[in-house]
Amino acid sequence: MKSNKNNGILISLVVLAAAALLYFSGLRGNRGATIIVGKEPLADLPVSKISAIVIADEASTLTLRRAEEQWVVVNRKGYPADPDRIENFVKSFTEMKALRELSAGAEQLDRIGLKQGTRVTLQDDKGNAIHTLTLGKELNAPGSDNQQSAMGRGGFPDRRFVMVDGERSSITVADQTFSNATTGPADWLDKTFFKVEQPNAIEVIYNGTDSTNSWKLTKASDIADWKLDGGLPEGKELDTAQAPTSALSNPAFNDLANDAEKTALDKNATQIKINTSEGFEYALKVGDSTEGSDKIVSVAITANFPEKRTPAENESAEDKEKLDEEWAAAQKTLQDKLASEQKFTQHAYRVSSYTVDAILKKRSELIKDEEKGAITPPPGGNLPIPFQNLPPQE
Repeated sequence: MKSNKNNGILISLVVLAAAALLYFSGLRGNRGATIIVGKEPLADLPVSKISAIVIADEASTLTLRRAEEQWVVVNRKGYPADPDRIENFVKSFTEMKALRELSAGAEQLDRIGLKQGTRVTLQDDKGNAIHTLTLGKELNAPGSDNQQSAMGRGGFPDRRFVMVDGERSSITVADQTFSNATTGPADWLDKTFFKVEQPNAIEVIYNGTDSTNSWKLTKASDIADWKLDGGLPEGKELDTAQAPTSALSNPAFNDLANDAEKTALDKNATQIKINTSEGFEYALKVGDSTEGSDKIVSVAITANFPEKRTPAENESAEDKEKLDEEWAAAQKTLQDKLASEQKFTQHAYRVSSYTVDAILKKRSELIKDEEKGAITPPPGGNLPIPFQNLPPQE
């Protein structure tokens, strides 16, 4: 009986040891990648299990997290991250190839940049590290130091020291530099932004003593000429070359504004209002940034769409059905655009000054002297060619 009891205790200990091994193996994730020259040590990385990416250097730490519908930048209040950048970033690790296999003592890590290198931790949904990659010094290809690049300098780095999971026996020179392993939150933001299309009214409203510089441009239809509201002095006309009639057709932003900039924007901003022929209304506030030459911009986006299509006279039933379907599809596209763009109303953004400089003109800058002696084309065609200017016939 005593022997059976001892056997039972031994079996229990073995089971507990196996369970502990499995548990700690789970905590270690896929660590212990084998470094083989010419092979991809992380080819089997379980990409679908990556729920967070933490990039840290000596100065700062960036956290990217997989949310319900998209990746977000935790350091920017959960703003959507650039999905393509993240996909390519993870892909760079699965595809990295070992060019050299080496191990290093603790005193050697600093020399190859791995003691305080950039650390990239790929985490699962419980916060456990699947893999931690330490990125060390970048290297040029052998012999490239003596080569001249197109810029007149030596060769560019194309490889880098990488240590897998902090194991000095798992160090390789990889065939990539991982140059996008940055800790700047702005680098990782999804830079998709709103776009103004087919404007038919543009207005700039200045504050205080600058209010006399305010102006508004309108046009009656997509093919009509732009008109400056408020009339023009005698002998003056709209300078169409200076009129910002296509402004904000493809704007971009650099980063999110901070809370102080957003608060200041609500107090003393210049306003831009744009209506479009499709029914969109954009109301922007523009102010100065507390850092550098950037501008701070917020936008409110609404729309006024018709509830139904107005049929033309004598429209047949067949034509009406077809046109109604086309109209409904077009309205669905506009509704989707509105829903997509309204997410930009939740934040204030830091944009390059040239993004709004083109539209922030003074009223006087939109006016020029009337051109005298200009030939007015006759209606319905081109100017007639004088007979004496015709080429001689052969």
